[in-house]
Amino acid sequence: MSLLQRWVAFLTALWYLSYHQLCGEGWIRFQSARQWRPMLSPQQERRCRHYFRGALFLGAIFAAQRGSLMCAAERRQFARLAALAALFDDTVEQAGRIICTQPLEEAEMSTWHKRRSAQGLHSTPLFPLHTFAHQADPGGTLLFFLKKIRAKLLDATAILFEKTLLKVFQLEIHGLACSNVLQNSNKAVEVAIEKGAYSALLFRLLLDPPPSAAERRLAMALGAFVQACDDIFDLWHDAHHHLYTPARWWAEAGRLEQVSRHLDGLWKSLAQASLNAPAASQRARHAALVLAGLLGLLTRFCLHHYHRLLKKHGTLPWHDRRAMVLDMARWSTRLRAFFFACRNNFFPT
Repeated sequence: MSLLQRWVAFLTALWYLSYHQLCGEGWIRFQSARQWRPMLSPQQERRCRHYFRGALFLGAIFAAQRGSLMCAAERRQFARLAALAALFDDTVEQAGRIICTQPLEEAEMSTWHKRRSAQGLHSTPLFPLHTFAHQADPGGTLLFFLKKIRAKLLDATAILFEKTLLKVFQLEIHGLACSNVLQNSNKAVEVAIEKGAYSALLFRLLLDPPPSAAERRLAMALGAFVQACDDIFDLWHDAHHHLYTPARWWAEAGRLEQVSRHLDGLWKSLAQASLNAPAASQRARHAALVLAGLLGLLTRFCLHHYHRLLKKHGTLPWHDRRAMVLDMARWSTRLRAFFFACRNNFFPT
């Protein structure tokens, strides 16, 4: 890209990001009390707001790639999926206490389907999720949001959505119940990539038109990249809650350079997937990549912070939350991030 093309892409990316985040804040302020509050606990509602803001970042990238803003109906679908995700966490915890050895395999699912048929109930791909959802959420709120989402999807898309949601459910259980198995970098990498990939695909399936195979691969590459960024930012929190991620595995071994290489590899996969996926125009494709690149830049700033701590202390100060966690709400941190961006390649390559 020429310098002019980069700045046009950057300004276009900022427009898509600002528009969707402002719409999201407006929805949270004026609609969430009516849509979420009656059915969610205060903790679930806080989680829901967090997920909704993150989902709209993904939505802004998808919208930039296709060259059109998300409409109100699509944002409502994202809000429903954010609410489902907030309840999904409780369902996963409930399932994790029961399943401790392996994810739900096809043989187990088949057995559950037969039990459901024997009870005269209709079998669906999401029966394992239904089983635990009823235990964690007797009021049926999760299934209510799931039904609302599914009603707005075409039949073929709805089937793919259910299969993808079940895959995320399996991966979440595996990560929660088998943390001792994930104390291995290769296994942790595999689980993290798949979890991020299928989670992002869920949101892409809510947008029109339904994604082609190349667009699904793009969504999954974006999800894997965002998951890696999230794991790097949440390094202290994951360690505090005894959750194993690739970033935590390598950081505890003093191999921050491996964290950087992993992030760079996922970025290259994302850039290639973007080139292979259809886009409204080259400018639209560049704008979508710049948006993802902004997150990558902030993540590299976070890695730079960890490198400074490692150099200063000889090891990362896992006991010191204030030192480890970057508070982007503080202006001093924002200024440091800005100067880091100025010293490094601001635009993705």
